[in-house]
Amino acid sequence: MSFTAQELDDIVTRRKNVQLSPHFSLNEMVATSHTEINNWPQEAEIVQNLQRCCETLLETVRARYNKPIHVNSGYRCPALNTKVHGSATSQHMTGDAVDFEIAGIANGDICAWIRDNMTFGQLILEFYTLGQPSSGWVHCSAVPPPGHKAGEVLTAVKDAATGKTKYLPGLHV
Repeated sequence: MSFTAQELDDIVTRRKNVQLSPHFSLNEMVATSHTEINNWPQEAEIVQNLQRCCETLLETVRARYNKPIHVNSGYRCPALNTKVHGSATSQHMTGDAVDFEIAGIANGDICAWIRDNMTFGQLILEFYTLGQPSSGWVHCSAVPPPGHKAGEVLTAVKDAATGKTKYLPGLHV
């Protein structure tokens, strides 16, 4: 399913919720608890990028596990990205990345399956604790971030000494 340029323009200007794929809507991909921030995409390209994430990433993972996916974060406008302390180069701001979880499935297991079975830009297991299956979340992008190669796999952890996020190469589960 793809939208015409006119349809995309209409979606952006009229703030129309549409299905981006069989199981994921635009509203779901732009939802935020920060209601003071208008997180609606202002560019048609962002809607297209979100649709690509839904079709190529989320639908594939949903089909594998046959369970609903909870999207924690899809698109983030720059103001929202700043509010949640996202990276200044976050792919969420272009609609190219999504953070998600599946109830009852360990996030480490989801990442391992994606790593072994899918094509992706970047995969990050974020703040996962071994033995706590629902800890952390999965971050995945449909295209690689600028300056990175496709298929990059990382694990995000908090540095105990500094409290800052460190990205370790590979999957640490």
